[in-house]
This record gives sequence, C-alpha cells and structure tokens, in this order.
Amino acid sequence: MQKVVSFLASSQSYFINLSRIAIFIVMSWIGGLKAFQYEADGIVPFVANSPLMSFFYTKNAPEYKNYKNPEGKTV
Repeated sequence: MQKVVSFLASSQSYFINLSRIAIFIVMSWIGGLKAFQYEADGIVPFVANSPLMSFFYTKNAPEYKNYKNPEGKTV
C-alpha cells in the first residue's frame, strides 16, 4: 500500500497535466461545435433570454422561437 501511495504522490504532476489536456479537448470540442449552424441555433434562446448576453440580439427573444426546431420532432 505504501508503494501505491508513493507512486501516486510522485506522479501528481502527470495527473495534473493529463487533466489539463482532457479539459482542453472537451472545451475545444464544445467550442468547435459552435461553428456549425445547427449547434449555434440551439443556444439562441439561452443567449436571447439572458440578462447578461441579450445585448447580442436586437430582436425580441420570441421571434427566434419561430426558427428553432422543437426537440424530438421530425422535420
């Protein structure tokens, strides 16, 4: 048990770097999806109705609901 604890303690910097790489991959993936129109349309209601981000849209939020596909509905 002492050897396992010693090994984990000595490789702490590797685990920190591994977690940094994993976080970078996930954030890059999520950010990269925003480049596609389908995914970008999915966040419109959140941004349009947000008190901090609503300045990005000049139109009222209900107008954007006309352009969004409902979840689970076949188009």
